[in-house]
Amino acid sequence: MTEPRPRVAVLADWWWPDEVGGAERSARAAARELAGFADVSVFVPSTTDATYADGPLTVHAVRRPFARRQHADTRIRRGLEFLTAWLLPPVAFRLTRRIRTFRPDVVVATNISRTGPWLPRWVRARGLRYVRVFHDLSDTCWRRSRLKDSRTCETVCGECRVKAGIMRGATPRGAVSVCVSGFVRDELVEAGLTTPAASLVGYPLIGPPDAVRPARRTDETRLVVGYLGRLDPVKGIESAIRTAGAYRRSTGTSVRMLVAGEGQPDYTRTLAELARSEEVALDLPGRMAVDAFCAAVDVVLIPSRWMEPFGRVAVEVGRTGKPMLVAPLGGLPEAAAVSGGAYAYADFQDPAAAALALGELLAGTAPPVARPDGGPASTLPQAVVAATRRAWSGADDVTVGRRP
Repeated sequence: MTEPRPRVAVLADWWWPDEVGGAERSARAAARELAGFADVSVFVPSTTDATYADGPLTVHAVRRPFARRQHADTRIRRGLEFLTAWLLPPVAFRLTRRIRTFRPDVVVATNISRTGPWLPRWVRARGLRYVRVFHDLSDTCWRRSRLKDSRTCETVCGECRVKAGIMRGATPRGAVSVCVSGFVRDELVEAGLTTPAASLVGYPLIGPPDAVRPARRTDETRLVVGYLGRLDPVKGIESAIRTAGAYRRSTGTSVRMLVAGEGQPDYTRTLAELARSEEVALDLPGRMAVDAFCAAVDVVLIPSRWMEPFGRVAVEVGRTGKPMLVAPLGGLPEAAAVSGGAYAYADFQDPAAAALALGELLAGTAPPVARPDGGPASTLPQAVVAATRRAWSGADDVTVGRRP
């Protein structure tokens, strides 16, 4: 007799083809993995109603009042969506009606800030089995991952404690959590949003089990450093340029910096002006594939100023064997550790010290960093499948999820 296939409703803020970033790609990969043993439908807020196929998945884009037309919409539109998501429960009614029609056995929620706390409250009121996938710390902060202006809150501040309390109260009983890093899980446990026994760690991406040998530089008279990712001040790109300038001054080596990604034109002009003042040749090619980017640089800088929940770029770069200088914040140390690549840490707020760490990394004399121990790390799709099976069966143990 074949095992019955559960019906799984996946809740998300955005879905293919409206992908935004790594969290959306990870959520989609997990949903496709779930489709191997379950009937999966995705429910996402939208400006218009539409139902379409995404491989084995059925996607229901459901009209939500005051929804953004795109992720990077106007500030007014983003603010209106945010306020109504938290103050106007009817914004979730159409979604809940569609989910109820699907009659799910398990509800898997990924990023759901566009509908506020109303969807998990609806799940809780109906006693449905629930899996929550935490891609970041947004349930503990109104501004996402606890970054306020130019500083990061190490603990949940008073005003954000309100949001954490609301989400804690909205979480269905018996919920199983999946976190993209041990760092995220530790922070959520501290905030009371999950427990060690009810949570798993699943990395969005992992590298090879053995460390990759770094590629040698081909021109010792010039250094090409690179940054890959979103062009935004929270990513610390200015600090990376200042580090490149400090390395040039301390070694006499000419430095070129390749900054690959997309951002606001005003910000890219700011980066260009800073590079000129630091006498660093700057290239801004826009988006680049990871392999092409890594083939063009000698070393990669990952200078984030905020507590990255994980750090997908670190794994993508580390798997190519390109050495990385990493800010040891949030989940970045875990991402670097599971990448299989060569890396070192640096405080990018001190460009001179970061330039010294860069020289040690290139020379192979950087202080050793911890490597993962124990069994193999779990991927996010594996952890989501395990959590869903556990929620469906009502099991009490967690058998996957490890932190380096």
